[in-house]
Amino acid sequence: MAETERQVEQHLLGHLDRLPAHDHASRAIVAQMKEDERAHGLAATALGGSELPAPVRIAMRLAARVMTTTAYYL
Repeated sequence: MAETERQVEQHLLGHLDRLPAHDHASRAIVAQMKEDERAHGLAATALGGSELPAPVRIAMRLAARVMTTTAYYL
């Protein structure tokens, strides 16, 4: 779970980078979502979650990329 939260946090950071600086409302929402994901990841680690092996993390990242790309075109 901690790895999922970490990857979602990174995904949201990408959204923040692409949002216009003047869109304060959207930036605030995405920033809060990013902080929530970070807190979830920290909680998962605190509750005993361990780091996944690199191949699993990479596979998760690739699967997420396929899903987001596919969703964009649907």
